[in-house]
Amino acid sequence: MRVLERLRAGLAGALVAGCLTTAAWADTTVVRFLHNETDPPSIEFFNQAIAEFETQNPDIKIQMEAVSTDGRLQKVLASINAKTMPEIFKILPEERYDFARKGYILPLDDMIDEIGRGDYVDGTLVPIDGKIYDVPYTIGNYGVLWQRDDLLKAKGLKTPASWDELEAAAKALAVDGNYGFIFPAGKNRMTSIFFSMMMWNAGGTYFDKDLNLTFDNPGTVKALTFLKTMAAYSPSGIGSYSYNDMINVYLTGKIGLDIYAPRLAANAAANTPDLFKNTSAMPMPAGPGGVAVKFANANSFALASPKVGAKNVDAARKFLKFITTGDRLARFSLTAYPHMIPPLKSVQEGVLTKGAAQTLSGREDIGRLAFDTSNTLDFQTEAGAVFQDGKVVRSGIFNPYIGAIIARDIPAQVVQRVVLQGEDPAEAAAWGQAQMKRIVDDLKS
Repeated sequence: MRVLERLRAGLAGALVAGCLTTAAWADTTVVRFLHNETDPPSIEFFNQAIAEFETQNPDIKIQMEAVSTDGRLQKVLASINAKTMPEIFKILPEERYDFARKGYILPLDDMIDEIGRGDYVDGTLVPIDGKIYDVPYTIGNYGVLWQRDDLLKAKGLKTPASWDELEAAAKALAVDGNYGFIFPAGKNRMTSIFFSMMMWNAGGTYFDKDLNLTFDNPGTVKALTFLKTMAAYSPSGIGSYSYNDMINVYLTGKIGLDIYAPRLAANAAANTPDLFKNTSAMPMPAGPGGVAVKFANANSFALASPKVGAKNVDAARKFLKFITTGDRLARFSLTAYPHMIPPLKSVQEGVLTKGAAQTLSGREDIGRLAFDTSNTLDFQTEAGAVFQDGKVVRSGIFNPYIGAIIARDIPAQVVQRVVLQGEDPAEAAAWGQAQMKRIVDDLKS
């Protein structure tokens, strides 16, 4: 009898505990969080920050999903179509206009004002119809020249300051199994980013200030011709290269010159310290337009609307502010220093000094060059830009059409037609213009 009583008591206790657990879960608000920061240090940071937030907010549970950069777009579009969008998600600048206009994302001006609108780096807040729809969490700068000091010195070469000098240096360094240069030529966004910098530096733009297509211009042809030449000094696998390849191939020690984002320095310092000692960060060489325009844009999180399946918007808003401010923003920026540039001016200086000491053996010069986001454009702000006296002057026009062009990898395909298929640069530029015109006409219809 005593055994039976103990069994009954245990069963009753289990049922009560189960009911309590079920009730507790029912009282928990779940916020889904999608991003593409998949490096282990970034994942570790997010896990820690989520744990901190959940401790402070025991009624909210954060469900995080990290996907690759190249797979993020497919994930977002599929979730929109199925109306299962995560409440918080990484949004690309070229998606902002379309998503806002269609009601897929919610305005966040109240949050921006709470954080401090004036604290954001110029250009990181982009209004759509007068409202801000995303919160920047880092700035990406893809226009740093990474050079092998030891290889240049062995050839008696200085840092290239022009395309002619860059070509000459790449040719001289492409010996003994090494490659003088590297660039992406895969059908992906990174190739479109890289090509855009080359086109701007040759004086071209995709659109003019009146949003007329101008892709078939002399600057485009010059950029394509230059890349066709530089392919001879680059690895044969560039036809599939994307973001990570620009780092991983450099870390083999076989590359002399590489124009890419500051994540290269972070990975080199962590994984190939001897190579890092012989690597310097320098300004990008100027093109025939007499200017060196970098591609830089804010990486942001947006808040999905109930229209596309977001459920717990208020709880998500609370977590979004938590993850993009204060100590969390500084800690995240240090996970891949100096790649993660804080968009808040009040956070930058502390990250610069601490990051250099922790990650780059005190080489603060690398961080300061990486954090320099002057003389930059991105896809949305390049329309009608003017290049004069070594500087870029933005028109102030926001381009609603470019997003669909980049999403279809049209610039990357133009590069492939020239670099991989041997097409004449002028013919490839004309093909690209025609493809872009069809897209723009469809959007206007």
